[in-house]
Amino acid sequence: MKMTIGGITVSNRKEDFLATFRAHRKVTNDLIALIDEKKLDFAPTDTSMPVGKLANHILEATYTFARLANNQSPAKLFDDDDNTELKSKASTYTQETEKLIASMSEEDFDKTIDVSDMLGEKLPAEKVLETGMHHEIHHKGQLFVYVRAMGHDDLPYYVSL
Repeated sequence: MKMTIGGITVSNRKEDFLATFRAHRKVTNDLIALIDEKKLDFAPTDTSMPVGKLANHILEATYTFARLANNQSPAKLFDDDDNTELKSKASTYTQETEKLIASMSEEDFDKTIDVSDMLGEKLPAEKVLETGMHHEIHHKGQLFVYVRAMGHDDLPYYVSL
């Protein structure tokens, strides 16, 4: 969100990022809502990740990037063998990811985060969040293909406007 204060345009990176996250995550969650819980093992090819695993990966990875940007260790909200409905997991991960981002100050976006183990370098927290968002967008595109292959043809727009 950009504001003009005394003739100077300033940006609130947290609000800008949250708006982008919400616009993409709404669509990701809409796609996840189309997945039949009885078909979580569906994969469009023999070498593709099953749809349930792909959806979990998207949710967990973006949450992980948000934790890293907050200088926290990676963690999952659900165990691998947890059988909570996928839509409920999506809701929980979305809320918790939003909380992490919302808790960041403007200065936090500039803090250097050591993500060498994962990305091979140290990055500003803002870049860690952006990398996580791009990762989610990439996999969201795959999720579109999966749900279409599962027979759904009334799909949401790529991003919520």
